[in-house]
Amino acid sequence: MTKTAPLTLAFHRNCKPATGATGSGLPDRARGLQWRSGLAALAVLVAGCIAPLAAFSHAALIDAETAQALRLHAFYDTGEPMSHAQVIIYAPDDPDSPWGRGVTDRDGRFEFIPDARAGRWSVQVRQSGHGAMAHVHMGGDTPVIVTATGAQSWLQRIVMIALVAWGAFGTALFVLRKKGRPDASA
Repeated sequence: MTKTAPLTLAFHRNCKPATGATGSGLPDRARGLQWRSGLAALAVLVAGCIAPLAAFSHAALIDAETAQALRLHAFYDTGEPMSHAQVIIYAPDDPDSPWGRGVTDRDGRFEFIPDARAGRWSVQVRQSGHGAMAHVHMGGDTPVIVTATGAQSWLQRIVMIALVAWGAFGTALFVLRKKGRPDASA
């Protein structure tokens, strides 16, 4: 077993903190940290205002077609596939319990063979907070009808952007308000 000596820090008694040319009494390093923290707060505020633009990035969509199996293609409205997204299938006679589960491939494709039950099959695809639902109406003599949920409207996107910007602005004000007050816990 190896013994370690305790770490001891010693300062020379003639060492004094350096003051800047302005005579502020703060060491140059402390003034630099104040300036950098103000710059960081400004960067967070600017990023908070720009980040909502990402809300325009994409919504989830599904294309469905039938072959001998039901073939789905899940993708965002930017065209990017929903790679490795979770798929949940609901049968017509039990829309509350999953009939099957799976994962899309890297191209956002998923295929399954439904059994002979007639009615509305529902397929949900979800990934990272995005999701879409497709309903496939299948029946004996009726043709297959596919309906899918649409993307968000422009009004929904504008409201989301405004809410994110308001939250970023409020957070920045909260941080700046705390900075000006002395710490009451000291």
